[in-house]
Amino acid sequence: MKPSRLTAIEHVEIEAPLGIEPALRWFFGEVCGLEEITGTYPSGVQLLFRSARLELRIRCVDRPQVDSVNRRMTIAVSSLREAAERLDEQGVEYDRVSGFTYTDRRISTLDPAGNRVELKQEWPEAPL
Repeated sequence: MKPSRLTAIEHVEIEAPLGIEPALRWFFGEVCGLEEITGTYPSGVQLLFRSARLELRIRCVDRPQVDSVNRRMTIAVSSLREAAERLDEQGVEYDRVSGFTYTDRRISTLDPAGNRVELKQEWPEAPL
């Protein structure tokens, strides 16, 4: 299975409330398929996930700044079906979003902290 991929210009950093670290590990590790990195983190970061050369840094704080409407991140996953199954198993709500082409399919949901996340399946043979 091809690893998941986070696409961005630079590292992505989000905030989450303290105490939900296990739920975040499940969401970004099991559902999104990102690799969790253990060890020394940048200052203030409690969780770190890697995708190729980019990192998803999560700061767990008392009063997180979370915006579920205006900001979102998109993570390219190897299988939307598998991601949906994992979300269904835990009763996580999500919407299926379709674009104009067959390959433009997404799942839109909130991570355990309330950050908007879109999961998009990669189609290696799809035209641009």
